[in-house]
Amino acid sequence: MTFTTNCESIRPYLNPRLKRVTDMSSGPHLPPKTRQAFTLVELLVVIAIIGVLIALLLPAVQQAREAARRMSCTNQLKQLGLALHNYHDTFGTFPRQTAWHNAGGTGNSSAAPDNGLSWRAMILPFIEQTAIHDQLNFGLPLNDTTGSPSNYDLIQLPIDAFICPSDATGNKTQSGDQYLWSNWCYPNTSCSQSNALGTTHYKGLAGHGIDLPLSSDKFPIAMFDRRKGNALRMRDLVDGTSNVLAVAEVTPEFYAWSSWASWHTEVFAVNTPNHAWRFYGNVGSRSSTQHGWSDGAQASSFHPGGVNALVADGSVHFVPEVVDLSAYRQSVHPQDGLPTGGFLGQ
Repeated sequence: MTFTTNCESIRPYLNPRLKRVTDMSSGPHLPPKTRQAFTLVELLVVIAIIGVLIALLLPAVQQAREAARRMSCTNQLKQLGLALHNYHDTFGTFPRQTAWHNAGGTGNSSAAPDNGLSWRAMILPFIEQTAIHDQLNFGLPLNDTTGSPSNYDLIQLPIDAFICPSDATGNKTQSGDQYLWSNWCYPNTSCSQSNALGTTHYKGLAGHGIDLPLSSDKFPIAMFDRRKGNALRMRDLVDGTSNVLAVAEVTPEFYAWSSWASWHTEVFAVNTPNHAWRFYGNVGSRSSTQHGWSDGAQASSFHPGGVNALVADGSVHFVPEVVDLSAYRQSVHPQDGLPTGGFLGQ
């Protein structure tokens, strides 16, 4: 028996869901959702948030960079400390600079005739600068132009070992009398200011006062006391090497005697570190007549809050600008019998 069936009439019964699907597919279509752009307000809010984040991050980045530069400066001073100890092991004394002739109880007269070269020039072989040391003629003044290269040629060379990375003044003297005074080559004469010289940011401490008379303050009053006296040996540091400051930072920004080669460009503990910043103000604030003696002849640096300083035992400490002045001066004197019980009482 054969049956003929209208498939369209029975399809809803064979698959009940098909009609609903068919009906849905044939119904009205919703428009697809489109992504809208940022409104002006939203864009301004995003920019403001990014700006706030950058403002928060930049100081942190700058502090991290300064911390790295300060660590590099610390390492530079440690290398100088090792060089001083190696010099002592080789020659039996610490390097001795040109001394002043004592003129009695009222002061000092002119410096002894000498080449005018500094202790930094003497330790060059111990900081991997033998080539420069061997070409220097220690029998001639530091500004002598004899030979090729001459002493004057060589002292114009910058030496990275004497440069603090944080110091914005660079590695050579800037133009102007306030950055290179006319007697920078003392006790020699004819100190040319036509060429920039290699600078140093590290100077030996020469005492708690500037060229004090020997009648009131016997030699030595510091590791690099520049008055008349014998070269110091390790045993002369009777207060203990861990209690005596040897070298501190001095920025050329406030001091017109910043040549690494010149003997008399040292630093005194008359005032606490960074006194020059408080006295002169900002960078570039000095006039051509303000050479920095004596307010610039104090420890100073571009480190926030103080300076790095080398102790006679070879360690390096950060000396804050708020340090007690009496303790600071005691730490400079190697024989005052007043050790501070560790560096500055720390």
